[in-house]
Formats: sequence, C-alpha cells, structure tokens
Amino acid sequence: MSLEVTIDDNEKLIDKLFEDNSVFSKQKLTLSDVAIISLYYSALSNAKAIKILTDNGLTNVTDTLLRTFIEQSVYLTYIFQKNTEARAELLFFYEKMNSHTKALSIVKGLTDKELAKNMQRQIDNQIKNDPSEASSLEESTKYFRKKYDTLFPQNIPNRNKIKQHWYNAEPDYKNTSFNQLCKNLGIKDLYIGMYAPYSDNTHGVNGIANFKVKPHNDEFNMIIEMYDKKSELTMLKSELNMMFIRMASYYKIDGANSWAKTVYTKIYCNVLLQRNYRVQQLL
Repeated sequence: MSLEVTIDDNEKLIDKLFEDNSVFSKQKLTLSDVAIISLYYSALSNAKAIKILTDNGLTNVTDTLLRTFIEQSVYLTYIFQKNTEARAELLFFYEKMNSHTKALSIVKGLTDKELAKNMQRQIDNQIKNDPSEASSLEESTKYFRKKYDTLFPQNIPNRNKIKQHWYNAEPDYKNTSFNQLCKNLGIKDLYIGMYAPYSDNTHGVNGIANFKVKPHNDEFNMIIEMYDKKSELTMLKSELNMMFIRMASYYKIDGANSWAKTVYTKIYCNVLLQRNYRVQQLL
C-alpha cells in the first residue's frame, strides 16, 4: 500500500461524506464539521505536495511542509480524542478571529488610503457569506472575537493567557503550548524527534546543511547532498492512515460492508506485511 494509494483513499473519503445517501446529504454541515474537514483537507494537500517534491528529489524543501503536516495531524488527534464538536468549534472561531483580525490590521496599516478603501470594499463583499451576518470587516472581526471569547469560562485566572491557544480550553488548562499538547497526548517523541527539528529548519537557513565540501585530487569541490526521507514518508503514511480511521469512525461511514472497511483491511494487512518483513530482516 503506497503513499499515493493512502493519499487517494483519504481524498476519496472526503467525497464519500458528500455523496447521495451519505453523511451530509442527511445532516447539516456544522461549524465543527467545517473546521474538521478543512483541517483534514489541508493536511492531505500538504501530504500530496511532500510526495511530489520527494519524487522529484527536492527533499531539501519539504521540512516546512512536514512541520505543518505534523501540526495538523496533532490537532486532529486532539479534536478526536474527546469533546470533538466543542474542540472543533473552538478551532473554527479561533481561525476566523485570527484571519479577520490580521486582515483588519493590514487594511488599517496601509498608507495608501485609496488602496485601503478598495481592499476593505472587496473584503466586506467576501464576508457576507460568513456566519457572522456582519456587513463590514470591523463588525465581523468583533463578532468572531466575541464568539471565541465566550467559549472560555469567565471566572478562571490568567484567562487572557489561556485563550492564546484554542486547544487549551479544557477544565485543567494544561495545554499551554504545542509542546505541552504533544506531551499530554502521549506523542512527545513525535515532537522531539521530528517537529522540533523541522521547526529549526523553517527559518531560511537550513539549506546550508545540504552543502558538503569534498576533496578531489588537489582541489575541493562543493556539492549538494539531499538526505533520504524514507522515515518521514513512513510517518506521513502512518499519520494519514490514522486520520482516515478517525474520520471514518467519527462520521460513522465504516459499517461492516462499507468501502471504509475495505480500506481498514488494506491498512491492517499492510502493517502486518511490514512487521513480518522487518522480523525477517532481523533473523
């Protein structure tokens, strides 16, 4: 079961959700559904981009995409852990609040007032489809900020600090950072082993590590070495398989004779084959 097949199965799952007589032909798409499916789709898009780049030998430019993919995978793990609808709704309003706040800041910061006016007009036309029912960017920004704010209890200490992270809205408020979130989810190794190094490589200077100087006769040659990312691609496929299982289970499209069950079987058989292959290598 290749990475390409795994990506295809996950993309097909999104289509299955919207087919006739399927989930969203029978029930309304909620804000939490929008957050979950958008996050899932974005993770798949990153996975596809990573595969295309690695297939073409461009492994030196995938670290940022891998970092983003891991972050999205962890968010989905957190959302599906429990209180799924509430957690997904928090993500929805957090992202809406952030995007509107940033757009408003950009418009207000423009020195070209005519450009700012035109940009504001275009944005105001776009936000008419938002659930805020606001008529302007400023109104919409206030609406989403208030909606996000009301999802946190009023009487907790350090409330403003807690609200900085949408994934910190649980009774214990222990997810004070992405690192802490990974620890609390029991995936600290993923953070230390992959996410943290990828984070270090997203600031524009990681390409230096790919340049090597090798002596040749009396001269020194500068060459570029691209490192093998087999372990990263294995992680990518594994996380995609877990996303598939969680999505199919949450939306209840994994019945006994369903298409999703056949994919489950493929995943299970593939894991067994890989495990047996590794055992044989050790013998």
